[in-house]
Amino acid sequence: MVTLNDKVSVIIPTYNRSELLKKAIESLENQSHQNFEIIIIDDCSTDDTAEVVRGMDDERIIYLRHDTNKGGSEARNTGIKQATGSFIGFLDSDDQWLPDKLERQLKQFEGQPDVGVVYTGVQVVDEHNQPTRKIVPAYKGEILPKLFESNCIDTTSSVLVKREVLDQVQGFDASLPSCQDWDLYIRLAQVTKFDFVKESLVLFYHHSGERITTNKKSVLTGHMSIFEKYKELAKKQSKSTFHRFTLTIWKVIFRTAIISGNKETVRLSRNVLAEGFKNNRTSLKFLFYYLSTFLNMKILSYLYTQSKKNNRKSQLLSVTTPS
Repeated sequence: MVTLNDKVSVIIPTYNRSELLKKAIESLENQSHQNFEIIIIDDCSTDDTAEVVRGMDDERIIYLRHDTNKGGSEARNTGIKQATGSFIGFLDSDDQWLPDKLERQLKQFEGQPDVGVVYTGVQVVDEHNQPTRKIVPAYKGEILPKLFESNCIDTTSSVLVKREVLDQVQGFDASLPSCQDWDLYIRLAQVTKFDFVKESLVLFYHHSGERITTNKKSVLTGHMSIFEKYKELAKKQSKSTFHRFTLTIWKVIFRTAIISGNKETVRLSRNVLAEGFKNNRTSLKFLFYYLSTFLNMKILSYLYTQSKKNNRKSQLLSVTTPS
């Protein structure tokens, strides 16, 4: 049974982001729901993170430090082992929560014993604190098929999970170089239902510092790992779900190949596409995408550059046009 005073364990992995960490903690201090512990896992930072945390006057803070850099997922798993709350929330050290996030999510759990995860909308913000786009929740209940089509939840900073459900799936798969959040959601969706709070209650800061998603090799390996790990399960959903899953993986690999100018990666994307549509080679969508993998790299690079320009224009219009 969920009560509005349930304790939440907020897990914050951090690495060399002491200034951003301060703002993340401030966003917690402004929460309307205050029954929580703050578990900071310093993933072997070389900046003044330890000193910054020591200067924070909040007895709810638990500070743990890795002796070596193990990555965000291993840091989150360290936090999960330490957690004592009935619910687990994840806050990246470069993100922030709006004041009523936890309260709104806990209310959403009420009267829904079969719901184990509640996520929220997200406002993406640039380095100048200007909004660039919104991630709006759309799927609830049994969302496994939707998760094979894309990571429709996005950042872990938006999710609140029942501790018992998170223990059931044994936390994050730290062996993955990327897509650890998507992988977690797929495993959670196999054992519980999801719900959401539609409003944007997370500020996701898109800055010049490196995230996993900016590391091309990690992105490539992570998506291939997801494809190999879940392709058989995706096939069991429906043919259309498996095709969409394949296309999602293919697009990321193909885009990575174009950005890096790597012909081997183009061939890898072609193989993924061929495997995903093995029993439906007459699909017009498959034929179009498959033939595009044979285009000259200069042509592909030009087309990609033009598509990015068009996307930027459409994003700018969506931000500046009054609703």
